[in-house]
Amino acid sequence: MSENSGLIPKFLVCLLILLTAVTIVCTAETNIKYSVFNDSKLNTSLTHLPDTKNFTLPAPPVNISEIKKTHTVVKDTSGFVSSLAFVDTDMKTMGNVVLVPITPTPEGSGYYYFNTTGHDQSYYIYSSGTYTLQDGFSTGNNSAIYIGASDVVLEGNAQTITGDTTNVGIAISSDESNATVRNFAGIEKFSNGIASNADNVSIVNNSIYDNYFSGVYSLGSHFSMQQTVLKNCSSVGVYVYGTDITLTDNFLNNNQGYGVYGYADNVTLERNSINNNAYGVTCIRDNLVCKENTITNNRFYGIGIESEGALIIGNIISQNGDNLFTARDNVTVKSNTISSSSDDYGYGIHGYGRNTTYSENTVNNNGYGIISSNSDCKAINNRVYSNNIYGIALEGNNETISDNIIRDTVLYGLACYGENSTVYNNIITNATFGVGIVDHYNSSVIGNQINSTSRFGLLILDYYGTTEGLGEIYNNYFGSDINIGGYGNFSNYSYTWTNPAGPQRGTNVVGGPFIAGNYWSNPSGTGWSDQKTPNVSGYTTTPYEVVTGMNDTAPLVPQKSVIINATANNWGVIVPGGNSSYRSYTNQTFIAQPKPGAEITDVVVDSTSQGNVTNWTFTQLTEDHEILAIGNATPGQVHAIFNASKRYGKSPLTVLFSSEQSLGSPTSWYWQFGDGITNTTQNPVHTYVTPGVYSVTLQALNGQTGGYAVWNNYITVTDGPVPEPTPTPVPGKIIAQFSAYPTTGNAPLTVDFKDMSSGNPTSWFWDFGDGAQVTLQNPSHTYTTKGTYPVTLSLKNANYGGSLRISNAITVT
Repeated sequence: MSENSGLIPKFLVCLLILLTAVTIVCTAETNIKYSVFNDSKLNTSLTHLPDTKNFTLPAPPVNISEIKKTHTVVKDTSGFVSSLAFVDTDMKTMGNVVLVPITPTPEGSGYYYFNTTGHDQSYYIYSSGTYTLQDGFSTGNNSAIYIGASDVVLEGNAQTITGDTTNVGIAISSDESNATVRNFAGIEKFSNGIASNADNVSIVNNSIYDNYFSGVYSLGSHFSMQQTVLKNCSSVGVYVYGTDITLTDNFLNNNQGYGVYGYADNVTLERNSINNNAYGVTCIRDNLVCKENTITNNRFYGIGIESEGALIIGNIISQNGDNLFTARDNVTVKSNTISSSSDDYGYGIHGYGRNTTYSENTVNNNGYGIISSNSDCKAINNRVYSNNIYGIALEGNNETISDNIIRDTVLYGLACYGENSTVYNNIITNATFGVGIVDHYNSSVIGNQINSTSRFGLLILDYYGTTEGLGEIYNNYFGSDINIGGYGNFSNYSYTWTNPAGPQRGTNVVGGPFIAGNYWSNPSGTGWSDQKTPNVSGYTTTPYEVVTGMNDTAPLVPQKSVIINATANNWGVIVPGGNSSYRSYTNQTFIAQPKPGAEITDVVVDSTSQGNVTNWTFTQLTEDHEILAIGNATPGQVHAIFNASKRYGKSPLTVLFSSEQSLGSPTSWYWQFGDGITNTTQNPVHTYVTPGVYSVTLQALNGQTGGYAVWNNYITVTDGPVPEPTPTPVPGKIIAQFSAYPTTGNAPLTVDFKDMSSGNPTSWFWDFGDGAQVTLQNPSHTYTTKGTYPVTLSLKNANYGGSLRISNAITVT
């Protein structure tokens, strides 16, 4: 047993403290509640927090110290073999039961047939080979089939053998090895369905049920069982003792005691279904691998282990009284789905060992999500939601809780009660208390998002009555009505609420360019930080008073984006183009390119000529800029340009075409009017007779170069009244604007968005902040999950682009 398994963790004692809330109202700027700390004793507005239950693995189904003596399978020469008559080795049938050796042995058949009472049959296999049971039978003898030789394969042939609950179905001697028992349709109503003391035993594709003590009982090493059904045993489905045990693809269901009980090293459980037992899996000894099993509806717990170096990975563990319990060091619990403990106060995961890692698990709808009660443990990248008491709670020194998503916890989202522990990069939403720490334990709370807690975002427990308040609390997003609360003389605390190294370059918790203090908000997005003027650094030197005499000296504020308007004249191209927003303190490079037959002659940056450069980089953006790429036609290069005196009219329609605007001094021209007629003059006159829509092409040459100009659908000829042409919007600089209604509401929430931008945009790209995107001008979008979402609209026309991003635009409750 674990030396810690009977201890009540310190953090559970902490929960016996009676907590309170005395509200301080900040009226200097916002008149918004923002923190709770004072010297008065706590009132009774919050009842005692519930204790957790202690957890101990039950005793093994037999006394381990007596196991060899009690359950060794030996040759019974006094009451078994000596009372049986040897049969003729040439006999082919014995009543209605026949064992046929596939490979004859020198001794003859390789087995004895016994009939001691006139109707109870048994078999004793004394020679290597493969044996097939032709017909099933019942027996009251000590065992139905006794394997007393090595290298034996016993083929059940889809037959059933039955006992009387005091004897053994198939016994395998400890003096032998390398036995395989396979393909029995039933091994039922024995004390032990299969009992083995031998090494290298394989149990394959059998149905073993309704046995009094166990379905399979193995005391040897290198034991394997696969594709076997063990159910309805009075004590244990499979009991293994030894080393190097492998159980794969089995069904262990409805046993009154244990599905699996292992007192063995190097046990591997893989892809088993272990359901509806009193205890699902119990393993004691080291190096357990429990992988990809389904373990559900076991009355007391799904998995309970005392195994050093265990690996619990990829299992589905649900609806057990407690789902998973570990009590040794160096355990890894990874990528499991652990849900719905049948006890209202049941555990998702409860670990007592040191150096345990809980990672990438989904833990939901338990009494307690992930509880760890020893040092040097890590809870990383888990998804923990809808648990009753805790989402994640770690006690001990040198703990790490990082990159978890914890939501909808009735009491604590996350609690950390250890020396030198770190809580960072977690998202905690909808709890009574978002994060709980103990004042003197030197805990660091960094880079977390703590939203919508009903009492406090961060609760600090003054458990020992000290006033040390050690630790660093910075770069967090606090989004609750009361963000900080607790108990004690907090004015004497020495918590660091701002990056102790000072504002440092790096992406902070709200996407700004500096890691500095904390972002102080509330559920409606109207908190202290929200109301500060955005700036390019994303923090302010105006201090935020956490409590009297304790300040965040560089609190985070909204970041102001940098706008760069990138354009080009008719002979140039700039990439990326448009009037667009960029994050401050980043670099942005623009490429200047000429159109065909032209060259870049200048790049103008903020009204200053930079010459004919091909690219320009703005570094460490902190202010708005303009950049213009100027191109000119290459000297001597022909550029064919033309226009028409009329573009619309009734048949017959006479049109004067002119190419006077062409560049490069062309000396010859070739026109195609789209109706099959061509012309080679500079400025031709052409009459269209047949109604239709025509494209016009001009090729112009000067003896050295040439150029083409094509206008598709340029001339429209009708046989009736001339239609009025549809005016073409003139593309201008885009100023992005949009409206949304409603902006708040319960999920599912459908929001109508309307583009209100100027500049005649021709394309739209919406990003709704929840992963959905559309290209409509005025879309509607339905939000299905609670949260606060940013919305971004990006637009373009022929010459310009622009975008607008509104943080916290939509709130879904």
